[in-house]
Amino acid sequence: MDDEVRNDPDVMSDITDSDIRPLLVNASDTGGSATATKRIHYGLRRIGVDSRMLVQQKSTDDPTIVGPESTVGRAWSLARPHVDMLPLRFYGRSDGFAVNWLPERKLERIREIDPDVVHLNWVWRGALSVRTIGRLDRPVVWRLPDMAALTGGCHYAYGCDRFEDRCGSCPQLDSGADLDLSRLTWHRKSHHWDDLDLTIVTPSSWLAEQARRSSLFGDKRIEVIPNALDTETYRPRDPKLGREFFDLPEDKRLVLFGAVDPMGDYRKGADLLQEALQSLSGEIEDVELVVFGATEPADPPDFGFPTHYVGYLHDDPSLVLLYSAADVMVVPSRYEGFGQTVSESLACGTPVVAFDATGPSDIVDHKETGWLAEAYEAEELAEGIEWVLETADREVVGDVARAQAVSSYLQSTVAKTYAELYDDVT
Repeated sequence: MDDEVRNDPDVMSDITDSDIRPLLVNASDTGGSATATKRIHYGLRRIGVDSRMLVQQKSTDDPTIVGPESTVGRAWSLARPHVDMLPLRFYGRSDGFAVNWLPERKLERIREIDPDVVHLNWVWRGALSVRTIGRLDRPVVWRLPDMAALTGGCHYAYGCDRFEDRCGSCPQLDSGADLDLSRLTWHRKSHHWDDLDLTIVTPSSWLAEQARRSSLFGDKRIEVIPNALDTETYRPRDPKLGREFFDLPEDKRLVLFGAVDPMGDYRKGADLLQEALQSLSGEIEDVELVVFGATEPADPPDFGFPTHYVGYLHDDPSLVLLYSAADVMVVPSRYEGFGQTVSESLACGTPVVAFDATGPSDIVDHKETGWLAEAYEAEELAEGIEWVLETADREVVGDVARAQAVSSYLQSTVAKTYAELYDDVT
């Protein structure tokens, strides 16, 4: 335990006497799923738990994160996702569907590390085969970032209820056959996972309900534990710093939206945001939009307001400055397993407008820390944006948002909850 932790009374109060040794497995150590996994991993280590991570693709030099060691192994880890997706070619797709048929040798690696519990996270794109998961010979805790584990392969069902039975005739594969790839994948999961010592964790009550509806996991123990957040890093900063850093106007009210592929990813709801903002154009003044996660496209969409693209942000300090610079964060997603940008924004004292559906429903308190619009009604999304900008006491809402984020997502508290769960299942 380092001196920083030893001298922090808030962390010391969460120090556990557990000697449990978990192994957190994720596809990589970078990206959104990796961020959520590493926050749990570092939170566990911060409270004294000997946590390790195992990944298919490793880019950091952290010795507590284990990845391929040889040059050939690292090269193959880059090729594996593409090979694993080959069956999708029969359906005119190359990504976006979890198959995980490709054999690998991670079971040997896991046995070498010899953890007390295996904590799975986002393990798709060939990171861990369905068969290997079924052969894990110790308790398994699986934190579901999305629906892929409980379906025949889709990451979100988009209203389809076939995962309650055996999948098949998959609308996302544009398949009319019962015995399609989704049905075959479901059968592989059902066969290999039948005797697995498995506990499911979801970061939201919505995702827990989907797991309970699932024919694969409906009889398993299901717990809800929100994603962790380092609220010392994610905290309010002077808005002027962020606006200066990103060259944003100081005399405008800024609406923030984040997505890697804003108009291409239907799930992220940029089209709904566009409709909402266009309805506000001419109704409210001195407002501009800021988009992060993407650079400006060759043919940018018309959001109804001047729009700034700041690109993909690779580090926490930049994100903190941007959240703090904004007047309101809008998360118009149709589906989110949790909503990481929602909790991050609230921790920085910036209200969030989202739909009262899926993950964000657990995070945003309506008219307390932001606004929850009726699901997928752009008009209500616009009403929420206008409420934050024109009506709400921005300072009060920001203070409540910050307090709620600290009380709900504190890294050490979430880590302690996981440590207690590990002890309970072993």
